[in-house]
Amino acid sequence: MQLELQSRWLEEQKQFFIYSDDTHPSNWRGIVFLWHEETFYGTFAPIETIGTHIGVLLSPWEALTFFAYPSTSALIEVAWDDQSKQFQAWAKQIIHDVEQKQLMPDFEAWKNGRFGWKGTEADDHPFVSVWRSEAINDWIQSDVELKQTWQQIIETYPLISGDATPFIDEHDWLTEIGWDKNRPPFIVAIRLNEPEEDGGAWSLETVLIDTTTNDITVYPQMPKAWEAYASHIERAQQRWQTIVPWLGENGALRTQLNEEEALRFLVEATIELTEAGVRVIVPEWWEVVKQARLRVKARVKSSATSVFGLNALVDFDWRIATNGIELTEQQFAELVEQKRRLVRIRDQWVQLDPAVIQHVQKLMKRAKQEGLSLRDVLMQTLAEKTNEQHEDDEAIDIELNRSFATLVRKMKNIDHIPNVTIPSTFHGTLRPYQQRGVDWLIFLRQLGFGGCLADDMGLGKTIQMLAYLAYVKENEKRNGPALLICPTSVIGNWQKECQQFVPSLTVYVHHGSTRGHGDTFIEKAKSCDLVITSYSLAHLDFDDLAGIDWDVICLDEAQNIKNAQTKQARAIRKLKGRHKIALTGTPIENRLNELWSIFHFLNPGYLGSQTEFQRRFATPIEKNGDAQATEKLQKLIRPFLLRRTKTDERIALDLPDKLEQKEYCPLTVEQASLYEQIVQQSLEKLEQVDGFARRGIILQMLNSLKQLCNHPALYLKEKHPKQIVERSHKVEKLLELVKQIRENGESCLIFTQYIQMGEMIQHLLSTHLKETVVFLNGSTPKQTRDEMIEQFQNGQFHIFILSLKAGGTGLNLTAANHVIHFDRWWNPAVENQATDRAYRIGQTKFVHVHKFITTGTIEEKIDDMLEKKQALNEQLIQSETWITELSNEQLRELFTLS
Repeated sequence: MQLELQSRWLEEQKQFFIYSDDTHPSNWRGIVFLWHEETFYGTFAPIETIGTHIGVLLSPWEALTFFAYPSTSALIEVAWDDQSKQFQAWAKQIIHDVEQKQLMPDFEAWKNGRFGWKGTEADDHPFVSVWRSEAINDWIQSDVELKQTWQQIIETYPLISGDATPFIDEHDWLTEIGWDKNRPPFIVAIRLNEPEEDGGAWSLETVLIDTTTNDITVYPQMPKAWEAYASHIERAQQRWQTIVPWLGENGALRTQLNEEEALRFLVEATIELTEAGVRVIVPEWWEVVKQARLRVKARVKSSATSVFGLNALVDFDWRIATNGIELTEQQFAELVEQKRRLVRIRDQWVQLDPAVIQHVQKLMKRAKQEGLSLRDVLMQTLAEKTNEQHEDDEAIDIELNRSFATLVRKMKNIDHIPNVTIPSTFHGTLRPYQQRGVDWLIFLRQLGFGGCLADDMGLGKTIQMLAYLAYVKENEKRNGPALLICPTSVIGNWQKECQQFVPSLTVYVHHGSTRGHGDTFIEKAKSCDLVITSYSLAHLDFDDLAGIDWDVICLDEAQNIKNAQTKQARAIRKLKGRHKIALTGTPIENRLNELWSIFHFLNPGYLGSQTEFQRRFATPIEKNGDAQATEKLQKLIRPFLLRRTKTDERIALDLPDKLEQKEYCPLTVEQASLYEQIVQQSLEKLEQVDGFARRGIILQMLNSLKQLCNHPALYLKEKHPKQIVERSHKVEKLLELVKQIRENGESCLIFTQYIQMGEMIQHLLSTHLKETVVFLNGSTPKQTRDEMIEQFQNGQFHIFILSLKAGGTGLNLTAANHVIHFDRWWNPAVENQATDRAYRIGQTKFVHVHKFITTGTIEEKIDDMLEKKQALNEQLIQSETWITELSNEQLRELFTLS
């Protein structure tokens, strides 16, 4: 059988292709490669289609061994084409070179970026060089033992796989890679020696490092046996001068350098020589000095008690520091004047780079012109060193004196802040954590720093603020009244809390259509201790508010200025106040920029501009989860933001099991108008009737007013009410409260007497909060009711509305830790039973009870009566019918708006 075979070199694949136009390779591969071990007798020679031909592929080494020793089965006669015969001839030549070790590394190939092999004699054809090099490299990679040996050779002689350099010839290259057997027993290196005295000349030496002992000999001294390698040493010196021309002088290597040249050698020449494969020896200290940065240090001279506010300038002594050496400003100036570059000071070497010197001088000049403020001190010392190794070239290292170190320690840890004595004008008892909160506010006030009290809801931010105001009034000379800005829905609450806890505090509420303006406002404001107004009026009545230098400006629910660009937030920031305080349980609701906005009100500029804050913190943290930026921001804000939560171990020990809190809300204009109308009409009717008719009118009036206090739409029986939030401050307050509860991951029960009100609340909360809100009332089937309770207890939903009659007794709802009485049932026993749905055996959390009361209305007046008249206790008051026994005059007093 005769077979015609052809072969080609595939340059792109670096492989040989053998094929026949007569038959498929599967018919001849096993016979043709019958004796070829490298392809495992043809098994490892893959069949491929190249163009219109189908054949087998061989690697360069497989092809070399195959063509050098062609041996096929006697059953077949192979007729090779001319190209294949040429491959066979070249293969025999290459194999002969390999066997006779007539080959060597290819220097030209290495200079072109690859390691290759060439014969010791010139090749007949360029392809022979290509094939030889590819085949030997292929052989090394395919043989396991050979590959390991080659890897060891590369590790010993790294220049084999190193980048090519123009500063080496073939002779030195072969020596460096270990090919030349006449390799010197030493390495030629260049060494720079420091002068014995500062300002002396630096010496440059050629040294020989014994490859066996690592002993160093200074050339031209050397053992006699090494003299035969003198030409090798001379070539090395010439090569150094080629790499760094300025090291040569009249054809010879320089032996001395001045200070400036020595620095140039250390900074520039060492890199150039090392990259060219030259061994360079420099003083051991250079690596440390090279890394050392020239820093401006400012040592605080001022006392911490002598500065007030973040913008207060601080006195400093200036120092220049590097490598453990500190120079006074005068010493540094003298060295710069002398144009010193490498200076030995107290046995330590210092590098003075001209570019760095210019930068340091510029930095010091600017710092002296602008001054260093307390903000600069705190920004650096509070942040300390995070894991971030970023070096800020613009930074000045600030060194604190004892006074400032003590101040910073107190700012970092509230436990180090001194206690203040709360005056007797404060009618209340502070829990330990609340006392620390007041201590903290007074501490910040004395330093001129604003603070954000961000305690959890229910931990008493209001009472801490009132204790602070009582202390300030009693102990400090004030510049003017305090200003409290809060949501309209809590103005009444603040009024009540002031009356209860600090009755000596004179309060003016700047709100409503009859509020004063201009001189009237100024006169009223200056004659009182505290002015309370709303966020909307802070913008609308800005001219009035801006006319007073406030002693304190406090923002309650400070997240209302989270958007720094609103007219409201901009107006509030422009108000002048000696001390600024923000109260909020949620300093960040969605974005970090909200925190910046609050801080920009408290301490303008402390966290930089909004753009700078976005770049340094917001973007890295929000987009990349940057832990280092988070840690740094936490350290910066911690002294000015105090947050305690109900889950804090120390706080939990101070908390009662249950806290009952009254939430006061004013009427809207619409509600007030309707309220007066109902009262007037009802009182007129009462004058004309008695007995059961009179009792009926009173109960009807009571019910109408309670509905109206909840929402006008409830009283007017609107089927599709609009502007639900805007028409009732009680609803507005509920939405804010439930939003905070859910942001804290907590659950709540909401009780109301009215089914339509429950449905309105359910629709409102589910729409605004985008979560499931369930309403249980008297018409709820028992099975559905049981499922609701089980789902709530299992955490499947977190807002549960209940009608007081249907859900007030018999239920176990301990998954809730907030109970909200949206409207009042004037029987304490009934309300307590409802509260006990959450506050009962099995409850492991602190329970917060919120009782909503509309100020100036029947709700507030009956609540006051229940509080003051102990005779009307739970045994006597079992319903609201007792109201019907009051005289017309008493009813007029009870129902009329106040």
